[in-house]
Amino acid sequence: MLFNSFEFCGFFIAFLAVFFLLPRGQPFVLLIGSYIFYISWRPSFALLLALTTIVDYTTALMMARARTEAGRKAAMVIALSINLGVLGTVKYLDFLISNALGLIGLLGYAVPDYALGLILPLGISFYTFQSVGYTLDVYHRRVEAERDFLTYAQYVSFFPQLIAGPIERAAHMLPQFRRTHRLSYENVTSGLFLIGYGLFKKMCIADVVAPVVNGIYASPGQYAGAYQLIAAILFAIQIYCDFSGYSDVARGTARILGFDLMINFRQPYFATSLTEFWHRWHISLSSWFRDYLFIPLGGSRGGERMTARNLVIVFVVSGIWHGAAWTFVAWGALHGVCLVIERAVARVARPESWLGEPARRLVGWVWMMIVVLVGWMFFRSTSVAGAVSALRSLGDFGGVSYFTFKMLGLASVELVTLAVSLVILLIVDFHLAFRPQRLEVLGRSRWLSTGAGVALTYYVVLFGVFGRVEFIYFQF
Repeated sequence: MLFNSFEFCGFFIAFLAVFFLLPRGQPFVLLIGSYIFYISWRPSFALLLALTTIVDYTTALMMARARTEAGRKAAMVIALSINLGVLGTVKYLDFLISNALGLIGLLGYAVPDYALGLILPLGISFYTFQSVGYTLDVYHRRVEAERDFLTYAQYVSFFPQLIAGPIERAAHMLPQFRRTHRLSYENVTSGLFLIGYGLFKKMCIADVVAPVVNGIYASPGQYAGAYQLIAAILFAIQIYCDFSGYSDVARGTARILGFDLMINFRQPYFATSLTEFWHRWHISLSSWFRDYLFIPLGGSRGGERMTARNLVIVFVVSGIWHGAAWTFVAWGALHGVCLVIERAVARVARPESWLGEPARRLVGWVWMMIVVLVGWMFFRSTSVAGAVSALRSLGDFGGVSYFTFKMLGLASVELVTLAVSLVILLIVDFHLAFRPQRLEVLGRSRWLSTGAGVALTYYVVLFGVFGRVEFIYFQF
């Protein structure tokens, strides 16, 4: 069930009724509802979800009861081996086989193509990392092992954030599953607005520009540099609206149920440095890598050379997390290297000493956008060679016409409504980033907030793209 589908709407309404009518049975209702939601994609997926839940619940208890540090470490290693072993097998084994066969072919040996054809379960990267984080938190004694299996099972399978995050922490979520939740007017209204704004970003922007992006990337050699640049810019808009839209809907559905999920995006394209961008983009994943990989590697404690090494490692691994393709590795490496360059320039050149604050912020924003757009070209391309070819074509700008957009799937009305949607997005995100108090005033007025909610609903219904258009991050 997609969030942007009538099936989910019906499921969620029925779930809400049962959830709040049976306050004492809420843990069972939530767990059963979450598994129904997940099974709707493919019943076999639930087996791996259950395996992850049982393994991490059991090994955490083993760590809690171990009398020696060696016993705790053994339980932790078992958990990590099973979790990362399952993830690595279903997500990367075919990729490794393909590359091994390609290397053998380069050495002159004729080998047939072979692939296991493993299906990647939806959300496995997200719930695996959430479970691994819990295991490491228990091992390092940041949280106590959860002794109630039902509570822990809800934490792993919570359907609003099961498929694409945010990747939550046990310390934040487990206490929320231990209490009874009541229907609240404030939760319903704020949750509905989050859902509406998320669907607006997904259906009125991301899914509208998707045909243009898909059309250009389907045959990149047919388009000059101007189109490649347009495709990169539109994909930057698409992936932000698609993924942050999902996160908003997830937070909204959880809010209505009485749960609080972390904010996963804080208007990242307003960042004035690449470092700030990563403090605003996919915050749950970037903070996960900071806490569970960057800091254990030594963080920034070993000097600039060690910090540079750790940054590159973290971002290469982040690229690999996104998918089994060299394009993701290149994307991660690009960001890691550029973050090292940014740190070096800030340390040596000290732009704040010779550039005024507005100029420094402008230069930082331009630098950030160049790196991010180039990175998205690798991220979206089907091959590294294709991304490099697209970058080379930027020196050959051809004319861009309205008719091209029409051929790629956008008619006149869609172009106008897309422009209006982008203006609305810019205004709202600007206020969220720099003028949140104005939105708070709107929220305090029941008439204004109701009017804004009704207008948003009508806008999505009238101009949104309806259909089974999956969220981009479902493939990760």
